[in-house]
Amino acid sequence: MLFDKQTGIFNLDEQVQNRASFQKIMQDQIVTDEEVEEQSRLVIKLLKELEETLSPADLEKVSSTMVEMSVLYAVSQIKHQDIHH
Repeated sequence: MLFDKQTGIFNLDEQVQNRASFQKIMQDQIVTDEEVEEQSRLVIKLLKELEETLSPADLEKVSSTMVEMSVLYAVSQIKHQDIHH
């Protein structure tokens, strides 16, 4: 489920915390360049699989959602930096 049934809140943080890939990377509390590269390769592999299997309309929806999430992340990071300067 993407959203908490009771609150309606998008539960991405919870899903990340429970994800095996995140737990593996965070096991020693150190994120290495190799772990980032490995995660990057995994994401690229998954995106290519989506591109091959989704209809053009569904691929556009997924792409648009991912880009908007990235915009949200970017502006949140900028806002967070502004608060700490």
